[in-house]
Amino acid sequence: MVRLALFFLLFALPAFAQDRDMLRFDVVLDDPDAQPFEGEMVLATLRGIYRETITNEKLKLRRMTDFDWMRLGQDVWTEQRIDGRPAKVMERRIALFPKLAGRLEILPIAHELELIDADGQREIVTVRSDPVSITVRPKPAHAGKAWLPVRALEISDSWSADAGQLEDGQSVERKVILRAYGAMPEVLPEQPPLREPWLITFAPPQERSLQVTPQGPVATVVWTWTMRPISGEPGVLHEVSIPYFDTVEGRARNITLPAAPIGYASFSDNTAAGWRRGVGVGWQHLALIGAGLVVALLMSARDRDLRTRTLRDLRGRLDRWRQRRLLRKYMRQGNIAAFRDLAARTLARKDPHRQDHILTTLRPLDDALFGDGPPPDAASFRRVWRGLSQ
Repeated sequence: MVRLALFFLLFALPAFAQDRDMLRFDVVLDDPDAQPFEGEMVLATLRGIYRETITNEKLKLRRMTDFDWMRLGQDVWTEQRIDGRPAKVMERRIALFPKLAGRLEILPIAHELELIDADGQREIVTVRSDPVSITVRPKPAHAGKAWLPVRALEISDSWSADAGQLEDGQSVERKVILRAYGAMPEVLPEQPPLREPWLITFAPPQERSLQVTPQGPVATVVWTWTMRPISGEPGVLHEVSIPYFDTVEGRARNITLPAAPIGYASFSDNTAAGWRRGVGVGWQHLALIGAGLVVALLMSARDRDLRTRTLRDLRGRLDRWRQRRLLRKYMRQGNIAAFRDLAARTLARKDPHRQDHILTTLRPLDDALFGDGPPPDAASFRRVWRGLSQ
């Protein structure tokens, strides 16, 4: 009978641990009166106050049904005077994220302690916190999948070069860093595509990371694009708006990835200088061209429309001759980038609406420049050349 009574007494010790001399464990909310939205960060401190000699301890904070949670740093043990008597105080910072709206409850959390008394006897006791209730508001009806409740959202946008003044054949890298205070990395938005029919875009996998601070997690996502115009004519990348909910000010806001021009500097140079700059022909060719121009002007002097058409046709022929001459030069030199850029501009001017034809024609060169394909041989250049004539 004595052994049976002793067994029940030992079994009941964890349940009565809260009644021992100063064994107390609580969940303390930073703002007990707050009514957060679902998904909004709730900060709390797990605090234990003990006046026993502790040789080992384990805090059992398991998965919760109504909350996601994360630990914010290491446990801090201090010696303090509470109610005029010394006590050991353990504190752990955590962040809670309610999964749904309604009256939710943080269930009791257990702190398992190994105690030793004055006689050297060891004893395992479990101290549990009281449940804590929180009223969680539903997210706004208009939020949809873009719901992002954070304390602050920052964005940085950088380019490896002046995107509006690229050299012929040059690629440019755009890097955007989005940083959210009070959120987990997985809730940040996906990388926008930034695709245009006149642009070749490569986007490596995005990078997500997490920094832990006592005031909550800081989530970061890094988006990178490598872009290269197909034609010389400049274009504009569209603006991207990222909606979020500012939990400090309590209102919906937007952060913007601004629109950006992208194109080759040579396009504006050629537009300003016209076909007269850099013709690159000898005096014999110039003499023949000049003679033909004089004859055409004399023949059409009385017909202004005919004269205009004749000059336009002559200019177009000269421009095509110059382009083919440069293409042959780049092909002899093996200058893939220059050849591809001039070929792309030629195709775009010829028929800007046939984007599929442009990409198909340039694919042998693109595989060599942007992919893992072998360097183009003479046959690759000839295939592109034939595509220019179609």
